[in-house]
Amino acid sequence: MEQSRYQEIALDIAHSVVMGEYREGERIHGRSTLAGRYNVSPETIRRAIAILQNAGVVMVNQGVGITVSSKTQADKFLRSFNQKAEIQVFLEELKSYMDKRRELDHLIEGHLNKILMYSDRMMSRWMDVAEIEVGNDSEAVGKTLAELKIRERTGLTVIAVVRGGYEQFSPGAGFVLEARDVLLVVGSDQGREALQEIL
Repeated sequence: MEQSRYQEIALDIAHSVVMGEYREGERIHGRSTLAGRYNVSPETIRRAIAILQNAGVVMVNQGVGITVSSKTQADKFLRSFNQKAEIQVFLEELKSYMDKRRELDHLIEGHLNKILMYSDRMMSRWMDVAEIEVGNDSEAVGKTLAELKIRERTGLTVIAVVRGGYEQFSPGAGFVLEARDVLLVVGSDQGREALQEIL
């Protein structure tokens, strides 16, 4: 807070010079008086004056004290500080954007991992697809999938039926089976054995 305070005092004095409260060549109050005016320590005033002296706004001479040297430099000092303040705002905004981007990257990574996991599961399911043919004398000929209750009786999922070289994906419950149809199913080995008995 002390550092921020002496910067504020330097700005206030420079502003007073620009506004004509202190004129070029005019002596400013001594450090002790300024310390009382701003209610800070003399060391804080010394730092504020050092900033202004370095910027060419005031001169400090032994026995003379603090004298205003340039209104133009005071104006430049204020403009320079304002530019620094703007840069600081830009930096803070940039940091905020970067934090948001990191958060977004984290969310994207999480969704990507979910998609990869889901894809792995789907790939493993498709790798377990079995083909079971409906026999010519099968009791399943002429019956619908709903009537056969394949899922209830076997636990298998019929993902497609191949008929005459064409695949009927996701057949509905009313799909009627014909001889030589090939059912593409996903499920356990026990379920496949049970389906073969049905067909």
